[in-house]
Amino acid sequence: MSLKKITSLTMMLVMLIMTYTGIILFITPPGRIANWANWELLGLSKSQYGEIHSVFMVLFIVMTLIHVYYNWTPLTNYMKNKAKELIVFTKDMVVSTVLVIVFLVGTIYQVVPFSSFLDFGDGIKNSWEKEYGTAPYSHAELSSLKSFTRKMGYDLEKSKEILNLNNIKFEVSQSLSQIGKTNNLSPQFIYKLLSKNFEKSGEKKIKLTGLGKKTISEVAEALNLSSDEFILKLKTLGIEASRNDKFKSTLENFDKSPMDVMEELGYKKPE
Repeated sequence: MSLKKITSLTMMLVMLIMTYTGIILFITPPGRIANWANWELLGLSKSQYGEIHSVFMVLFIVMTLIHVYYNWTPLTNYMKNKAKELIVFTKDMVVSTVLVIVFLVGTIYQVVPFSSFLDFGDGIKNSWEKEYGTAPYSHAELSSLKSFTRKMGYDLEKSKEILNLNNIKFEVSQSLSQIGKTNNLSPQFIYKLLSKNFEKSGEKKIKLTGLGKKTISEVAEALNLSSDEFILKLKTLGIEASRNDKFKSTLENFDKSPMDVMEELGYKKPE
């Protein structure tokens, strides 16, 4: 066996795995949706894909260092001029450095086409919300059943009765995630089961989570408003915006957060 060959082959396999996990992580729903709906793909959750990606990144770094060791001579030759003098910044190195800097700066400052690529990813991530929905408040899945019913205004004793009638095992001190895991259910399922018994017919609660990455028009849709109506409401708060602007970044220009604005408009998250 040859360590040099093993190193190269391992790098190739790890690169394929990291490419796959990277693509999956690029299109997976945001954590608030993935955790709420127990999202999985091919039997793996979003957190498991992240763990695989991180662990294989370490293996890739180790293999890269070994690869550099075995290929030190040809690598240094790339940084020599025609007289075989080591000058590091050859034309090839300059091009490589500029390319890396362009991608780095373009990503940090959201320059087109990098911003378009990232917006494309955000669009895919946020599209999952229509299928799975979102929690009624941030990290609701981590709330104990007792805390969750209190925040949602549900009667605890009736909630316990509903869960018992559906053969769901639970303790009031357990979080929705723990109850879901014990019964092979998602926190979202438990919430829907309770909400349909407590919320009045035709009543629709507005969820105020996950608004930051949405565009103005998407936030308006979530609030059951037209884009023009929502933009007009923002104007009354001294905020100028257009339909395709990102909600969070727009508000940052006025030193406000999405929740600040929601509260100023009269919306309240569960206490």
